[in-house]
Amino acid sequence: MYTHPAAEPAPLTAAVWNDRLLVLTDRNGATAVDLRTGRRAWQNADAAGGEAALPAGKDLCFVATPSGFLWLSPKDGKTAHRVEHAALSPGMPKLSAPAFVGASGPVIWLTGSETVTVKAPPPKKGKKRGKDKQVVRAYLFAYDIVRREQLWRAPGPAGRAPGTPVHRLIAVGRNDLVVRQSPATLTPGDVRAAKGKAVFRSFDRRTGKALWTKQFGTVAPDAAAMGDDQGLLYAAVGDDLQAFETPAGKPKWTLNGTSGTPYGTPVATGAVLHTTNRDQEVGAVERETGRLRWRRSTEAAIGTAAPAVTLSSTGRTLLASDGSQVTAFAAEDGRRLWKFQDIGTQDPKGPTVTAPYRVLASGRTAVVQRERIFYAFPVA
Repeated sequence: MYTHPAAEPAPLTAAVWNDRLLVLTDRNGATAVDLRTGRRAWQNADAAGGEAALPAGKDLCFVATPSGFLWLSPKDGKTAHRVEHAALSPGMPKLSAPAFVGASGPVIWLTGSETVTVKAPPPKKGKKRGKDKQVVRAYLFAYDIVRREQLWRAPGPAGRAPGTPVHRLIAVGRNDLVVRQSPATLTPGDVRAAKGKAVFRSFDRRTGKALWTKQFGTVAPDAAAMGDDQGLLYAAVGDDLQAFETPAGKPKWTLNGTSGTPYGTPVATGAVLHTTNRDQEVGAVERETGRLRWRRSTEAAIGTAAPAVTLSSTGRTLLASDGSQVTAFAAEDGRRLWKFQDIGTQDPKGPTVTAPYRVLASGRTAVVQRERIFYAFPVA
């Protein structure tokens, strides 16, 4: 068990590095906690405001910060390498602070933007010259954090002024990746053009070439969605969960739900898709057919969101976390294994903790976070 000191800012992000360290970032820097003992290993003030830490090979820990990228030594936390945002993309010295999208192996994807001046065209005879315009140009970047070099950048739609568009990684296929822009960063024009439906974009993983832009059924802009490496997209549609073939958009199967309890974001492993819904139920369906294998309740009070589901590294344990508890199930048959609730703040004058539980899985360890407190559990 590890408690982040009350005198320090609350953690912004948490990640497990190579099954050895729990790396936390806050407004003051990064803190590493030994995953075996729960003791602090080191701190680094350079990583203030950093996003999720990632392994950059076996020897370095990568952290994206508001000013640039850092590579830290896992032994003592010292900064081994630093790249400022201005140096991330040649020819774009005014690149805004990139927004992290996702990662797969040594490659991360991020969005960034720049504001450029577009000069007014020459006026027609007898007319006054128009005004120059400030235009935002946005891009999706691929960056290799082991080789420390940009792989490609691809143009994309600009976000709502004045920020960089924020995207979520939906799927990483063998040859492509699929992203969806956060609804809060869509421009008014993009919102009108989408007509109440989500827009998904696919890019070639090697070159960054835009492959397709699609809408699937009536999937809403903020509906739970994820894709797999087999070219299927799973998304909440009303009260149901639907599977779509990409890029064709043909519905493959539908798993009916209960009225008023939409599905959350599922997770896939092998031939199985693990589901979650706002009725506090988790389950397993066959990815190919949508046939239900099992469904169990966490027995927690029904809240405003579906539990977040996380699989252990072996795929044998499914962990469901919400605002009340963490519930562990045997992924094969839905057998309930254990539940966990922490005691909350012990001090009679301490604040009430309202943050939900969060689970990080690495190796045979599951780390449970509830705001400032972290617990490490052994899992199969």
